[in-house]
Amino acid sequence: MITLYFVRHGQTVWNESGRYQGSTEVALSALGKKQAKLTAHWFEGISLNGIISSSLGRAMETAKEIAKLKSMNVEVIDALQELHFGDWEGKTFEEIEHYWPGMIEEMYHHPELLQLPHGESFADLQRRTVQAVEEIIDRGDNKTYVIVSHGAAIRTIICGLLDIPLKTAWNFSLYNAGITCMTHYMGDRTILTFHNFTDHLIK
Repeated sequence: MITLYFVRHGQTVWNESGRYQGSTEVALSALGKKQAKLTAHWFEGISLNGIISSSLGRAMETAKEIAKLKSMNVEVIDALQELHFGDWEGKTFEEIEHYWPGMIEEMYHHPELLQLPHGESFADLQRRTVQAVEEIIDRGDNKTYVIVSHGAAIRTIICGLLDIPLKTAWNFSLYNAGITCMTHYMGDRTILTFHNFTDHLIK
């Protein structure tokens, strides 16, 4: 059995202002830094074989809080980065709707069909994220990992590991610093143990 804890990074200053960030480097907000520390403390009593992060700074900073508490290093995997939102990066919902009418609603209803302007498709995102997670699983049985990544990235991983349609990717809530746990049974199946846990943030 392999246990995978997926953690979305803490709140950023663009999360705070409602801007799509994707592959853009955006710093954690003051609240996001607090969320990262609270998340680290939740893992205090859990034995880990590795702490793995997207290479984007907001994920790295969140992962480093866990690593510091556990006296471990953070392993960085580029493929766990967020969806590249292309021309949408740095823009709000209202701005995107103004310049690309109807397209953002199409993304939420049919992500499997959408190619973002000068960005990635959700299918491209899922291919790279799921491959990265499958390579982690292939390291061997009886291990536990924390994987710090991003909202759209984790959604596509969940769909891929549970073998459910990519069009359901936005059916999952996924809050900043939310923890999702999946259990993989070698040669059998993956189970969603719990999703978007945030009780550790209530302090």
